[in-house]
Amino acid sequence: MMSICSNRNLKSLMLTVMLVMFVSCSYARQADWDQLVRNSAAYTDTSQQSLNMNYRVLSFERWDVNQETGELTFSDKSGHKLLTRFQFVGSYSERSKTWLWSWGNASVLPALSKRMTVLRDFGEKHHFPRLTDRAWSATLDDAWQMATIANYLLKAKGIYRIPFEEGFVFLMMTDVQFEKTE
Repeated sequence: MMSICSNRNLKSLMLTVMLVMFVSCSYARQADWDQLVRNSAAYTDTSQQSLNMNYRVLSFERWDVNQETGELTFSDKSGHKLLTRFQFVGSYSERSKTWLWSWGNASVLPALSKRMTVLRDFGEKHHFPRLTDRAWSATLDDAWQMATIANYLLKAKGIYRIPFEEGFVFLMMTDVQFEKTE
């Protein structure tokens, strides 16, 4: 009888220890995620301010995306152009309320989502499913958060959101320069 009780107590103790370890790991992962989000927001705030101050991105009236060249071009009526290289981060659908990473989107050329594998690898290493799952239920705030994390982890120049019929596509600008005039 004594061994049954002690065996039950041992099992109970082991289950309790495993539960505590699981909860501790979950809290640690959440704290790591929260820190990543804070760092990403701070970095993106600075990069967006720099982008707007140095290149006046928000002053341009028009934008054009070329997947073949990987260029996002801003222009205005006066003929000024700003040329940027970009990577697709992902898209947010307002209809389905989902986020889709660019690497999981068949309509994105592989070269324009190539750098997002760094985020997926980071997510696998740190057990962050939002960085590893191809698509998931999301809000527009979640989509902005994914774009800021990409901007931060890849040390990009800034992010840009492009509307489409059912939502938004998020881009990360990797190189920015004014068009050279002759």
